[in-house]
Amino acid sequence: MKIFISHSSMNKTYGEALVNLLISIGIKEDDIIFTSNPAYGIPVGQNIFNWLRSQITENPFVIYLLSEEYYQSIACLNEMGAAWIVENKHAAIFTPDFNLSSKEFQNGALDPREIGFYIYDEERVLTFISLINDNFEITKSTLIISQSVKKFIKEINEIQIVKIPSEKPRVVKQPNRSEQTSQSSKAENKDFNNHTLKFQSLIINKKLKDEELILLHYIIDRNKFNLMTGWQETDEIDNIRQWEDINNIKPILSKNYSSILKRFEVRDFIEVSNITSYGNPKEFKVKGEIIIDLLDLNEGSKQEIQACLSRNFEDHVNQSTEW
Repeated sequence: MKIFISHSSMNKTYGEALVNLLISIGIKEDDIIFTSNPAYGIPVGQNIFNWLRSQITENPFVIYLLSEEYYQSIACLNEMGAAWIVENKHAAIFTPDFNLSSKEFQNGALDPREIGFYIYDEERVLTFISLINDNFEITKSTLIISQSVKKFIKEINEIQIVKIPSEKPRVVKQPNRSEQTSQSSKAENKDFNNHTLKFQSLIINKKLKDEELILLHYIIDRNKFNLMTGWQETDEIDNIRQWEDINNIKPILSKNYSSILKRFEVRDFIEVSNITSYGNPKEFKVKGEIIIDLLDLNEGSKQEIQACLSRNFEDHVNQSTEW
C-alpha cells in the first residue's frame, strides 16, 4: 500500500511539509505519491492520468489536502471522485484557511460528517499517525514521533505566517491617548476589512468585556489556539478552572465560557475547526490573523489586558504578568 497525497498545486508547501513528516516517522519514500515533487510523482514517460488511475485502483491510503483551491481544481475533484468510487482508506486534512461551511465541501463526494482536522492541530496529527500505523511500518519511538510532529507544526505555522501578510497587508498604527477618542467613534461606524486593525481597536478602545480579555490572555498564556466546544466543552472549562486557580484569577471566564465563544465567533475571531459525525461544532480555532496579533501584541493592548487581570485577581492580589 502507498500513501497518495491528493492536493492542489497551489498548496504545494503544505504537501511538502506532510511528506517531510511522513518520512521523518519512518514511511519509505517509495510508498509516497506526491505529484508536486518529481521524486514522489509520475515516473518519466508515463501518462499522468493513466498512471494516477492505476495508483488509485491499487487502493492507496489517500490523504485529501482540502482547501478552496482544491475544490476549484477539476483535476483534484477527478482524483477525489476516482478514489471515492473504489472506497480507499483515507483522511481529510484541512489547510488553515479552509471553510468547513463551504457548499463545495458540504455537497462534495466526501461525507462532511466524517471527522477531518486542520493541518496545524498537533493532537489530531498524532491521532492521524496512529491511524496510518495500522497499514504502514513507522518508528516505535514516541520521542521521534513527538519531535517530528512538533517540527511539522512549526513548519505549518511558519507557512501560514508568511502567507497571511502577503494576502492581507497589516496596517499597524498605534494611537496615542489624544487620538483614542476619535478613533473609537470611527471604529463604531467603519466596516473594518482588516482584522488586525479591528482587533487592536476593540482592545485599546475598551470594547471587549473583562471575560473576553481574560480568554485572550488564556489563549496566549497556554499557547492554545484551539478551543473546545459542544460535548468537549466541559473539558475546556475544567482546564480553565485549573488555570484560574493557579493564576489566582476570579472564575469569570470559566463561568461565562459558552457565551464568550459565541461573542468571539460573532466578532470573527474564531471559526469552526472540527465537527462531530452529526455536523455539530466540537472545536473552534483562532483565526490566523488574530494569532499573529496575539503573538505580537502592541503595548496598548498589553496594558489593557494587564489592567483587566489586575481588576480580576482574587482579593485584588497585586500580581504582574510577563509578556
